[in-house]
Amino acid sequence: MKYIIIIASIVLFGFFSVGIPIATLPGFIRNSLGYSDVWLGIILGTQSIVTLLFRHHSGTISDLKGPKVAVKRGLFFAVISGIVNLGPLLIPGDMGLVTLLFGRIILGYSESLLITGALSWGVGLVGPANAGRVMAWSGMAMYGAIAISAPLGYFMVQQLGFQGGVMLAILFPVIAGIISISVPAIPPASKVRIPFYQVIPKVWKHGFGLLFAAVSFAGIAGFSTLLFKERGWENAQWVMAIFGTAYVLSRIFFAGTVDVYGGKKIALIFSFVAIIGQILLWQANHAYIAFIGAALTGFGYSLVFPAFGVEAVKNMEPQFRGVALGAYVAFFDLALGVTGPLAGFVADHFGYAAVFAFGMIACIFSFSIAFSLKESKN
Repeated sequence: MKYIIIIASIVLFGFFSVGIPIATLPGFIRNSLGYSDVWLGIILGTQSIVTLLFRHHSGTISDLKGPKVAVKRGLFFAVISGIVNLGPLLIPGDMGLVTLLFGRIILGYSESLLITGALSWGVGLVGPANAGRVMAWSGMAMYGAIAISAPLGYFMVQQLGFQGGVMLAILFPVIAGIISISVPAIPPASKVRIPFYQVIPKVWKHGFGLLFAAVSFAGIAGFSTLLFKERGWENAQWVMAIFGTAYVLSRIFFAGTVDVYGGKKIALIFSFVAIIGQILLWQANHAYIAFIGAALTGFGYSLVFPAFGVEAVKNMEPQFRGVALGAYVAFFDLALGVTGPLAGFVADHFGYAAVFAFGMIACIFSFSIAFSLKESKN
């Protein structure tokens, strides 16, 4: 359990490099730079597309060179991304946006290495029998960082401007790197590189279950603040905090259920909760209803990741676990990369509330995929 918590701490501090931009970029791109919702979706989605493209590369590094190497490289590039993200403050006009886009590309590569390596590192340290707990605690750290990033990023922007948030996004990965020094490395799991096309058929169904559920997160992350502004509601910065808090609480109290009851049952129950949350956000006529919707979405989405993930890992040999995890998590990246532009299109044509109707439909697909899985227990 000690190593699970330490790995989760590395993910927590490292993922601030992702969470703080999620909290600060929508307002900066729309209000300070003056670009449209479609451009906002493209900028947010670019990181996830890059992360997706490098998942196999990251899994291969984790398997061939060791997951600690992958994590350390991921943290290094997180710092570089933060530095590059200062570009729009120095370069005016469209070139500033290009600089921001380049920073998102670097961050996408960073996230791919960090999360793939951390999951493989954790499973390697505590054994595959505890894979569900590794995924649960690491995911809890990811969304814990996102939850804290929302009010923290808002505060820093209010006090120091956009650059204040960027400086935090640089500092926290450095802290994660310091923590990682004390964690023992594990030997590379393989000397053979498995082609990506051999991995995808083993994890595609579980990956699509994750993909459709992740649409609910992407919609909240990118458009909840803008929904609140459109409706004239206050305290928009707390939506992601509430989502993340519910996500973390779900992991704290129910993380062990995946290993006990199997992925299918847990995916069915918690994807259904996420559906209810998206309905409330879609139909909300008051900020408090939107807060409840965000909480239910976070609580439900929380265990979808380990529920489908544990089932996916079962299909792979131990020496290819890193590649399998990379392929599985790639579907999360694909969800964010595709959802950004699509949700931006939906928002432009139907309003921000429609983004959450889109999320509801996606969660229904996730529920259907969970229903189609074969029954299994760990």
